[in-house]
Amino acid sequence: MAEQHNFIRRIPVSKTYLTTRFQALHLSPSNFTQFMTKSTVYGVVVDMPMAANVLTTLACYINGAANLYFNNGKDYSGAAQRYPGVVQAARVFVANAANYIEGLEPVENFELPAGGVHFAYILTTGGVYRLELTSSSDTGTEKERLFKNLYHRLMNELRGAQLKDQAAGIDPDAALKK
Repeated sequence: MAEQHNFIRRIPVSKTYLTTRFQALHLSPSNFTQFMTKSTVYGVVVDMPMAANVLTTLACYINGAANLYFNNGKDYSGAAQRYPGVVQAARVFVANAANYIEGLEPVENFELPAGGVHFAYILTTGGVYRLELTSSSDTGTEKERLFKNLYHRLMNELRGAQLKDQAAGIDPDAALKK
């Protein structure tokens, strides 16, 4: 009888994606000090496997910036410059991330998730913490479900912004280069 191996296949990623993700995870907190009044959290980077060959990273910061990076090297950036709803959702999400650090250990290894797991890296002035979540929004503790609902809200705002950009003929890449 043949032996079965249970393993999760890694999603292939481009060099551009790895570089951009690295930069998002290592952005200096000094860029956000004027926004950090109550917390030492200045950003959250969430890696989300979306399909067998699609990995999306949401990078958002306390100033309201929120960008999406895709494993093929593409991105959706700059929506916060055009849509206040994106800014509000990003700020609420990052501000609430401080509630999830308790019990977590700082990490130095920023591995990519596989399967049905999302990794949320919470960026603080005292280090980076990783929260591991199942992709389903209706599983986990109530606290985990709230965290997932907050970043799903932000993802919905970004999707709405992307649709508005497309309808208006706005090329986000071109808008950023002006």
